[in-house]
Amino acid sequence: MHEALVGVAIDWAALDRREVPAELLARAQAAWSGRVQSEYQSIQVMTRFLQEVLAAGDPLEVQAGAVMAIRDEVRHVALTAAVVERLGATPLLPEPLEHREAAAFLALPAAQRALGTAITMLAVNETVSVALIEDLQARATHPVIRAVLDATLSDEGEHGDFGWAYVAASLGRFDGEGRDYARACAQSAVEGLAGPARARIAELAVNERALERWAEPELARWGLRSPEREALVIVEAIERRVMPRLAALGIG
Repeated sequence: MHEALVGVAIDWAALDRREVPAELLARAQAAWSGRVQSEYQSIQVMTRFLQEVLAAGDPLEVQAGAVMAIRDEVRHVALTAAVVERLGATPLLPEPLEHREAAAFLALPAAQRALGTAITMLAVNETVSVALIEDLQARATHPVIRAVLDATLSDEGEHGDFGWAYVAASLGRFDGEGRDYARACAQSAVEGLAGPARARIAELAVNERALERWAEPELARWGLRSPEREALVIVEAIERRVMPRLAALGIG
């Protein structure tokens, strides 16, 4: 069942940690281990979202989309964990393991919680996540790393589209106060990503605030990037992909 779920034919033996430059091995292990944990947390968020749309009485098509997203996140954990193992490290679960939400959020009606989750996680965060994966996928030259990024990207793009479609449909059942809540969720999600990224960019010289300045082929080969390049990709995704869609929905 697990092999059928992962469903990606990858020659894992082609990824040998002895080929990774010594100065990059620990960095690669840490980066991919972090991805294992973030993907695991995505399983938890999507499982919560499924519970929310079930409790909200949303259409079966919505529930099917949530189920498929959970399946995909399990696959991503398996893929990233395999990379960590091939790099000679042990993939670990996030700490703390249990994903807990604030009591104030849990006290909201199910439909409102589902809208908040869709805005923050499926729309804003997934859109930025896709941009980050695309940035690596386009430049990764190691065949195994590229295959993992290809497989992950094929799923993540659908998650984002699903999230934006859900938000657009869900907003129709809320009044002005509900839209204010949606706008607050969007603002919080955007600031949580863009704030630290813009602070990082502000530390750079003006002539360093372009992706071309941070080509980093030696990092991209192993699915890595500098904090500077990551910040630039995040801000570009927020400004060009996220904010226009939020504005079109009237919650930007």
